[in-house]
Amino acid sequence: MKNIAIVIPSLSAGGAEKQATLLAVTLQKSYHVDIFLLHGIDSISPQNRALLEGGDVEVHPLRGTMLSKLCQLRRELKRRGVDVLFNYLTSCNVVGAIAGRMAGVKRIYGGIRNTRVEWSKMVADRFIHNHVATGSIYNCYSGAEYFTSKGYKATRNIVIPNCFMNIAEPMVRADREVKHIVTVGRFVPQKDYRTLIRTIASLRALRKEFVVDIVGYGEQEQNIVAWINEFGVEDSVNIYIKPDNVQDILRDADIYLSTSLFEGTSNSIMEAMNWSLPVVATDVGDNSHLIADGVSGMLHPIGDAEGMAQSLARLIDSADMRNSMGANGNNNLHENYTMKLFEQRYVDLIES
Repeated sequence: MKNIAIVIPSLSAGGAEKQATLLAVTLQKSYHVDIFLLHGIDSISPQNRALLEGGDVEVHPLRGTMLSKLCQLRRELKRRGVDVLFNYLTSCNVVGAIAGRMAGVKRIYGGIRNTRVEWSKMVADRFIHNHVATGSIYNCYSGAEYFTSKGYKATRNIVIPNCFMNIAEPMVRADREVKHIVTVGRFVPQKDYRTLIRTIASLRALRKEFVVDIVGYGEQEQNIVAWINEFGVEDSVNIYIKPDNVQDILRDADIYLSTSLFEGTSNSIMEAMNWSLPVVATDVGDNSHLIADGVSGMLHPIGDAEGMAQSLARLIDSADMRNSMGANGNNNLHENYTMKLFEQRYVDLIES
């Protein structure tokens, strides 16, 4: 049996941490799996804790300075005879690759989870990708294309999209007078909430029978409130900060809206597809892989508030279009983003 190790920053609620945990839980059926936490074990999301409970995955927090963590990791990788090492995000890519090479691990893969990183991180990550690691695994095709343009060796690029657990069956929603448009995400500049509020204002000029639920948290909360007031859409918007019923809000919505400036494979759009919601979104990252334009949603250029408002108006007008597009998006999840496919792609890589 091969020994697999996964190095991640923590077991917090982040998207990379969730996908790494899913990978560990999936691979434990065929291999012995160890998780090493670069930043300790203080913060574990309830979801990741539940995924790991009752399984055979061993979790090891690394402690002390970064140098001492590197030495601990090298020692443990060598002692456990690790055959394949998966690292997630820049700090783990660097520490994991160096420790793995020192420990004699034969195959080392970095993990790149977005289409943008800070310049300083890119320099370190690119060196590891080109000269130390066996390759890098991207969760999106757009990320692989972007980083190749920045000097990452294309021959070391591997794309394995995120997976989605327990995909729901397609839903058919009855029409109702007031339609709910929902968006879920961190309140950060990447999500371009000003354009989202501008889109709502443009939609108000076309339709009145809707409300928008903005779900999330983050540094731009006050900015979002200010933009809502600036564009005069207070009566059309609800803001939910870290609610414990996000899935209920999504299930009870009618349309999903995303105005991001960049993405990888958007987990929030996948959540919307799971609940058979038609999606109006900017054409960034791998959104075109998730959303077939005109089939399961509508894609627009960055900042196209007027165009997105027009698409939302069309969806508000037609329950048949909403249900048809929502079902098509849900079907895309079933065909291309299942746990089974995710597992097979990684097993094929490990056994190749």
